[in-house]
Amino acid sequence: PISDAEPLCNRLARNFDLQNFVSPDDPDPTVRVVSTAGSTSPCGGTHARSTGVLKERGWCVKGLKCKKGVVRVRYGPVEQ
Repeated sequence: PISDAEPLCNRLARNFDLQNFVSPDDPDPTVRVVSTAGSTSPCGGTHARSTGVLKERGWCVKGLKCKKGVVRVRYGPVEQ
């Protein structure tokens, strides 16, 4: 539930408006929360159960980009 996600995602800084991650028509909104290197945030992208799934399917991290405090991770198939 969104009420559980709020304290996790905003424990360090109040920088996530979780209403931006749910449909306004949803009577009981939920937010997927991800944790990476001790930092928790709402998920805004494609979902995988774990990064191990990517490896199993022959995918790897292709790039990392940090701009204005936002980290983007780019994945793609492993090139042989």
